[in-house]
Amino acid sequence: MEINNMLILYAVRNSKGQYFRAKGYGGGGATWVDDINKAKIYGKTGGARGTITWFANAFPDYPIPDLIKLTVTGIEVIDETARVEKAKQKKLEEKARREKQRAEYAIKEAERKLAEAQAKLNKLKNK
Repeated sequence: MEINNMLILYAVRNSKGQYFRAKGYGGGGATWVDDINKAKIYGKTGGARGTITWFANAFPDYPIPDLIKLTVTGIEVIDETARVEKAKQKKLEEKARREKQRAEYAIKEAERKLAEAQAKLNKLKNK
C-alpha cells in the first residue's frame, strides 16, 4: 500500500538535546527527557511554539529551545484480532465465573433461610 501524504508532527528540544515532556495535572516528574518516545508531540506548530515562547520568557538566561519537525512517511498496520479475541474471551469467562458465584451464593442463602424457617416452624409446633 503506497502512501502519498506525509504526517508532520512537532516536538520541542532544549540546547542539551533533551525533549520537552508534558507533565499533566500536578506537574510531577522531569520536564526534559532524553528519549523522544517520552516527548510531548504536537500536531500543529502553535502549541510547540507556545511552549518555546514560555520557556524563553520564563528562563531568559538559557538558550531558546528548538522546534523539531518530525516527518512520518511510513505506515504499518498491526493486526490486533488475536489480542482482542483473547481479551473478549477473558471477559466472557470472568462474567461466567461471577454468575456462577452469584448463583452458588443465592442457593446457600436460600438454604440458610429455609433452615431458619424450618427451625422456626418446628419451634412453633412444639409450643
